[in-house]
Amino acid sequence: MLRCVITAVLLISTLQESSHALRSKTSVEKRVRRLIRSWAPLVWLAPGEEFLPLGVPEFLDNVEAVNDGDFLSTRLDVERLLRNKTSFLYGKKPWMDSVPVYALVENCALLYNTSGDHRQTKKEAFRKSEINTKEIVAKTRHDEDNGVDREVEESLIYEEKRTRLPHFHVTYWMFYPFSEGKTICVLDLGYLGSWPIPLVGGKCFGLFKEYGSHVGDWEHMSLFFKGDDHPLAMYVSAHDAGAFYRYDPVEKDFVYEAQETRKGIFQKPIFPDYVYTAGGSHPVLFSAKGSHGLWTAPGKHKFVRLPRLYDESGFGSPWPTWRKVEMLPRERRDALPSWMNYKGRWGNPKTNCHPLAKLGINFCQFVDGPTGIPLKKFNFHC
Repeated sequence: MLRCVITAVLLISTLQESSHALRSKTSVEKRVRRLIRSWAPLVWLAPGEEFLPLGVPEFLDNVEAVNDGDFLSTRLDVERLLRNKTSFLYGKKPWMDSVPVYALVENCALLYNTSGDHRQTKKEAFRKSEINTKEIVAKTRHDEDNGVDREVEESLIYEEKRTRLPHFHVTYWMFYPFSEGKTICVLDLGYLGSWPIPLVGGKCFGLFKEYGSHVGDWEHMSLFFKGDDHPLAMYVSAHDAGAFYRYDPVEKDFVYEAQETRKGIFQKPIFPDYVYTAGGSHPVLFSAKGSHGLWTAPGKHKFVRLPRLYDESGFGSPWPTWRKVEMLPRERRDALPSWMNYKGRWGNPKTNCHPLAKLGINFCQFVDGPTGIPLKKFNFHC
């Protein structure tokens, strides 16, 4: 009889622990989703930007796999599509249409809070800028209150004595159907092709030609969370370079720490010392006109020294990315969309290249489309 009682007590205790663990897991998963939306960036598209973002499914409706599946190529000629301002290459207005941002999430080892209360600081307005982005955030939240999305909360309070804490990193991927190349001054040498030459007194003593455009464009920024309702660090990517920032919970902004060049020896852009937030949580970033590289301040940014190439960004149109966030949980393959299995290039093969391209002179009017998310490296690791 005593043995039966002990067995029953142990069974009840085990079931209670399992139930608590399940509730705790569900609680932290909801908290992670809230944090991902609460800290999704406010991206300012450049003034005069023509090539806007687009959801992946609509892009896939307009391309087909070619070259044994190595490329997703447009069904129609690219130059013909570019002449049609209503073609899918021009994307959609994210401030009018709900264009998604894709949040690739990797959960790290569990952390626990045993001290009790854990609070998130109240959100503040975007500071140190002439543009009052607080109005944008307020409008978005008004939309959310009317049924669009109600994931962002002013504060999170947890009073459990032993609560799982969020420990993860997330990469926000933004997709554009077309990336516009750069116009550079070249000297046409006939059979030897066109060669870049410097401007003299601001004038081109040759021809202006555009190089480096491509169908398909993936841009990203990443955040790393470790136990708090604010990120520990942020990474912002611009072309083949990027910068690491740490979050200052007192000033509620991000402070520059380091940068890297992932590819190429001529890329070494200058990143600002601070990144400010809108609404006290959304990092404010600036998308370069045409090429969409992400910058942490408006203005003109030199990112290649030879030939000199610049990005221009500014307060054009706001994209509050948190309005439509599609979660991509890395550990749950069954929950990922089928396009996450594609390992080829998201765009057409290169065309209209330099006559000496086989010798390594890689100047093309249209370059290869980029690789997709599965082939990209993480900026943070657990």
